[in-house]
Amino acid sequence: MSGKDLNDRLEKITERLDVLIRRLENLTRILMENPEYVELALFTRLFSLSMKAYNEPLKILSRIRAAERILKDAAIRRDEISRCIIQALALRGPLNISAITREVRAMRGKASRRIIRDRLKILRDRGIVKSVEGFGKKFDLQMK
Repeated sequence: MSGKDLNDRLEKITERLDVLIRRLENLTRILMENPEYVELALFTRLFSLSMKAYNEPLKILSRIRAAERILKDAAIRRDEISRCIIQALALRGPLNISAITREVRAMRGKASRRIIRDRLKILRDRGIVKSVEGFGKKFDLQMK
């Protein structure tokens, strides 16, 4: 099985688990409204939590595989700061510039917000990272 097939399968499994988790959470909410179904609601909540515990490692694995694909690029392999940014986003998920700077500083020993911001702009222009919605300006890996 090729790497692309594996990535596609991981993505499909993750999407299906996300849908199931949302449905279970909706069912739990409905069951909690009726006092006679409280015990059943607790069971659905527990089941939902166990599915989340399985889903998170799959998401991390797909992020790491995306990072591996990105790190094969010769220009990125030569640029230590870009490598560290990609590793931080792969391991931590969407982060803002300050959080990325902290992660890069932990890896390299030094980092500045200005340099990180400039590299993120370059990586975004190349389609390697993307801006994501959320509280503040966050960046994440482009998964495809």
